[in-house]
This record gives sequence, C-alpha cells and structure tokens, in this order.
Amino acid sequence: MVNLPERIHEANLNALDAMRQANPVWVDVRPALEVLPGMSKNTVLHAGPPIAWEDMCGPQKMGVQQALIYEGLVDDEEAAAAMIRAGEVVLAPCHEYQAVGGMAGITSASSPMVVVRNEQHGNYAYSQLFQGPAGGLQDRDAYNVEARKQWRWLDSVLGPTLAAAVKEVGGLPVKPIIARALEMGDECHNRNSGGSSLILNALVEAMFKTCRDRETLRQSIAYLSWADQFSLCVSMAAAKATTDAAKNIPYSTVVTTMARNGVDFGIKVSGLGEQWFTGPAQRVEGLYFSSDWGDDDVVPDMGDSAIMETYGIGGHVQAAAPALQQFVSGSFSRAVALTREMGQITVGTMDEYRIPNMDFATAPIATDIRKVVQTGVTPVIDTAIAHKKGGVIGAGQTRAPQQCFSEALRAFAAKYRTPGAA
Repeated sequence: MVNLPERIHEANLNALDAMRQANPVWVDVRPALEVLPGMSKNTVLHAGPPIAWEDMCGPQKMGVQQALIYEGLVDDEEAAAAMIRAGEVVLAPCHEYQAVGGMAGITSASSPMVVVRNEQHGNYAYSQLFQGPAGGLQDRDAYNVEARKQWRWLDSVLGPTLAAAVKEVGGLPVKPIIARALEMGDECHNRNSGGSSLILNALVEAMFKTCRDRETLRQSIAYLSWADQFSLCVSMAAAKATTDAAKNIPYSTVVTTMARNGVDFGIKVSGLGEQWFTGPAQRVEGLYFSSDWGDDDVVPDMGDSAIMETYGIGGHVQAAAPALQQFVSGSFSRAVALTREMGQITVGTMDEYRIPNMDFATAPIATDIRKVVQTGVTPVIDTAIAHKKGGVIGAGQTRAPQQCFSEALRAFAAKYRTPGAA
C-alpha cells in the first residue's frame, strides 16, 4: 500500500506537469453569451469567490448594476437592485464559468472575451478585454457614463477587430509572449508594457489585412499603443487555461485558483475540486496615483488577476520587474528575496519562464498548501488599488491570508486520512 505522503508527492508532480505542458493559445474574441458555458442574458459574473449581493463591496455592486443597465435589462441602478433582490439575476464568480475578470470582474452577456485554448489538454478559458485605465472619479454618474461608453466600444469596435486579426495569424501562442515579456522587465501582472508591445507587434500586420475601416483600424492601434496593461487580459486567460488543467487530481495539494472580491480572498485546491476556502481580503500596500487619494478611499484587495500568481508569475517572479518596487518603497534585493521566498512554497519551476537578473533563474510554480502552512509564508500578490467608488487609483502588493490555506489543509486531511484513503 502506498502511503499518503508518497501519493501526495506523485499527485503534485502530476499537477506540476499539467501546468508545465500546457500550451495556451489565443484563438478568438467573442461575446460572453456565445462562449461561456451556462451563460445567460440575465447572468452577471464577478471576481473572487462567491458572495451575496448584500455583502459585495461598493465597486462590485455598482459594476453589477451598470452591467444590467448596459444589457438593457433595466433603466437605472434602483431598478437593477430591485431585479437582483427579486432573484431575477444570476450572480456568480467568473471562475465558475471558466473565466477570469480583472478588478471587480464584472462580466455580462455582451462582454467581449479573450478566448484561449490549451492545445495540450483541450480546455478553454476566457477573460474580458482590458477596459483601459480609469481613475477613481468623485462624480459617480460621470464615471459610469464613461465606463458604459468604453464597454460599447470594446464590444462593437475592438473585439471584432482583434478577433479577425487573431484568426488571420492562426492563433497567438501566449507562453512565448510571457517568456519574452519577463526578459523585457515585466512580471506580467502589475507591469505588462513588454507583453502588450509584443502583442501589438504580432497583430498589427494582420489588423491591416483584415480591418477595412480606416477609422476603426486607427482607434484599435491607438488603443493597443497606449494600453500598457492590455496583455494582462490575454495572460490571465492563458493562466486560467493552464491552472484548470491541474484541477481535480486526487491527493494533490496544489492551488489551482486564487481570487478576491474586495471582501474575501478565496482559493481552490486540485485534490479538493471546486470547493472554495476563504479568508479576509487584505489591504494593499502601495502607491496612489494622486495625492487626492488615501487609505480611506479604497477597498481591500480585489480581482481575479491573482490567477497570475496561481500560475507562478506576478509576485512569484518579482525580481523580473524591479521597477515595481517603487510602489512599495522597496529595493531590488527585496524583489529577489520575495522570489526566493515563493520558491519555498511551490512544487517546482517553469523552465520557459526565466528571470534574467537572477542569473536566468526559473519561475517558481504550483503553490502547495502544505508548504504555506508549514512555513507560514503566503503568496505575495502584485495588484492594483481600487477606489471604493470605482476605478483604479494605485498599485502595490499584498499577501494572501493564511486562513484559507489552513482551512484547505484541514479539509484535505479530513478527506484523505479516512480509512482506505492512504
């Protein structure tokens, strides 16, 4: 009989191999209603683990209401709230629909989704297009008008333009883009300048071939030229397609999901399937983009973008992007120390992802809940700072709460230490 530690070790190596062998390719951009399994016209998805409408933070509540207005289901936020309370709206995490969403993560039927196929395992994952930088606005109505205007443009202009270009090139492999971006000073979560420029370079000729309207072409290229964070939406879908391939492996203690909703931080574990384990979302330590904002203006950590750290990028490869240390008054030596610290809680490394200024050290991937609990080291998350009225007003770092890993380990022990399990 094989003992439990040996079974866990073997299962974790299988999860690691699934992540290493994944080949995520960007193949399309389509509306959520057309591609997300189970999506409906009255479904609105959000970032993070499940949360009741009454318990949502301000930006998520506002985002859900605005999505219902955008979809033409209601005329104003009051009617949207009434519709939700009447049980006429399905609210669910993006992760439960094979998707991920940055910040509030609001995804509705018309949302244009980056479609990524994992060619190695055949599974798909999706991420909403990057909506563009939007500072926190004191005028809530003005902010929402601008947000809906941008959604419309993404839906009707940029989405179809990118879809045609991606198909023209036969799909865009994402792994090589991430690998090159790391060499260009990105860590592919908070800093994405290199990755975004690589995507523009890869698609611009195809855009000229497939887009016949010159104004649409001009607007799309202009957007990709200034939207430094655009590649994150592609990388997030690729990371989701990769980590999903490591799900549901019996006896594995590898984390397959990390996500936050501004209230809770949630994780899933391979050997525990779709069960969520949560702890409190943490405060983000960072830099505000304006002196007009302070700690009283923000919500705790929010968004599905922690899929990057789940994948082993972002905070795990902090040293690849030393420029980000300015957000936390840090140093390059601190960045190196954080990357090495992440190596203490992971199963292995990704050979394709290397950090040049650490003698081309490989990225630590596949976080193990046992190692997190044993060492007391929790994953570091590179993240943006959200204004409680909506918008991104800063950037920095935070840590996952220890509580969700401890609860997951207790649940793992209860499931696998039963008679006959070892």
